[in-house]
Amino acid sequence: MAKSRQHGLSILFLHQNFPAQYYHIARHYAANPANTVVAVGEESNLRHGQRLPGIWYAPYTLPRGFTATNTAIHHYVRGYQAQVRRGQAVARLLGTLAGKGFEPDLVLVHPAWGEALFLRIIWPRVPVLAYAEAYGDPWGAAYDFDSEFPVSMDVRCAVQAANAALAVSYADADHLQTPTRFQLSLLPSAFQSKTSLTYDGINTSAFAPSATTKLILPPDADCVTPENSQLPAWFPQRTRPLCLTRQDKIVSFVVRTLEPWRGWHSFARAIPCIQAACPDCHFVIAGRTGGGYGPPPEKTEKQGNWRDMFLDEIRDTADLTRLHFVGTVDPGFVRDLFRITSAHVYLSYPFFLSYSPVEAMSSAAPLLLSDTAPCREVAEEGKHALFANFFSPEGIAKKVIQLLQDTEYARTLGQAARQHVLENYDFKRVCLPRWHTLIEALAHKQQPVPDLRYR
Repeated sequence: MAKSRQHGLSILFLHQNFPAQYYHIARHYAANPANTVVAVGEESNLRHGQRLPGIWYAPYTLPRGFTATNTAIHHYVRGYQAQVRRGQAVARLLGTLAGKGFEPDLVLVHPAWGEALFLRIIWPRVPVLAYAEAYGDPWGAAYDFDSEFPVSMDVRCAVQAANAALAVSYADADHLQTPTRFQLSLLPSAFQSKTSLTYDGINTSAFAPSATTKLILPPDADCVTPENSQLPAWFPQRTRPLCLTRQDKIVSFVVRTLEPWRGWHSFARAIPCIQAACPDCHFVIAGRTGGGYGPPPEKTEKQGNWRDMFLDEIRDTADLTRLHFVGTVDPGFVRDLFRITSAHVYLSYPFFLSYSPVEAMSSAAPLLLSDTAPCREVAEEGKHALFANFFSPEGIAKKVIQLLQDTEYARTLGQAARQHVLENYDFKRVCLPRWHTLIEALAHKQQPVPDLRYR
């Protein structure tokens, strides 16, 4: 791990599922042979994940019996115990690296899983830049947003308790980085003053329009994984691949998990109305059934996940044969979907923003967003996208139908959206200079760190 040239930087990226949010910036620094770039992550994730060139990978192994579901421990702190055990595993690995003489100029870490808890024990003087993705506010907008799913006092207490590892890690870090103004607003005021607003960046060359793209949807059975359950027996499952192009009418919906926090219920309820106006439309729906930001539904004999719960609600009013559930998909699939979609729908609680709406904009996809704060930050109504009330399936359907039927207007919105992304979210031209300023200042222990809180 020795530096190949005298003036390079030695940077350690610490993320249990590396590269994740660090994909672009890690690749950039690793491309310079003068730099030493080390990635520390969970062994199973690094083994199965994408390998980036020029990076030295150092996996850690979780202790035997690692779990966050030990019923002998109060449920408020089960997650914290798991974070401590993960932090301990990381500390042991870093201690081994330090014992071999390795000390980075800078550590970039996402502290949500506990990996930053004991960094200072190993390297007390190494600058640390923590990724401030979220901080739970038990009385924040997200937890009181959807009255259909009220939040109990017990859940609010659990949210507060879950901040413990973040609070320690944020306090220990020299500086924080967060991608959006909305996420900055969620941080306690004590942390906001040492946080830079620096978006991760979009590869606008990859997420770009194409008139010739074809997308092959696999049979439904091929989308079943441990995190994505089989469709209900009553659902008319597709047994053959399906090829879609820009000549088809397509409504796309892409999330990590099909759940209320990402508006799956509102979108599902809009489907029958959209189909009534556009019966030849295909719906391509990406997202798993397991996990999620919010709690799972109460299991019954009819449904055990949010996908099936709301499918059951519309099973008698929707043409289910035109609904295509593809589960978890890779970035290449998402890129091609955005190139051919007629209307992409992204809905969200007041919560941190996914990459998908910005990637869709970069691809010039006609876009419908929920009228919530994270979405309002990245697009302007009627200029880059259409907006609808999160809670109004009728309003969502009306705007989607507008995009499907007024194709020239939809094309104009998509072109303006791409230009907006090029000017504000492109990695190389916009985000990299901000990342570079931040990283160089911290690595060289410049004080004060340049104020990058406002674009």
